[in-house]
Amino acid sequence: MEPAAPETTWLNETVSGAPPMTLGNAAAARVRLIVWCKACGHRVEPDPAEIAQRHGADTVVLDWRDRLVCSHCGSRNIDMVVTGTERR
Repeated sequence: MEPAAPETTWLNETVSGAPPMTLGNAAAARVRLIVWCKACGHRVEPDPAEIAQRHGADTVVLDWRDRLVCSHCGSRNIDMVVTGTERR
């Protein structure tokens, strides 16, 4: 018998079926949201607390991402990562 795999957490679900990460969760956890445009490479790191206040703390992070439009080129081809590391 193989040992159980550790629980893996994703933005939209976990192996255990926990609810998806919201903007409020991201702000409370003080994580970084690193967002970039796949069309032109423009990159931003919005403050999760400000984003949660503007778009609602209960907004799911991936739903928020799906609404984004690049301020440089107008593309909706946006990707992102959530990380717990501090800015350098």
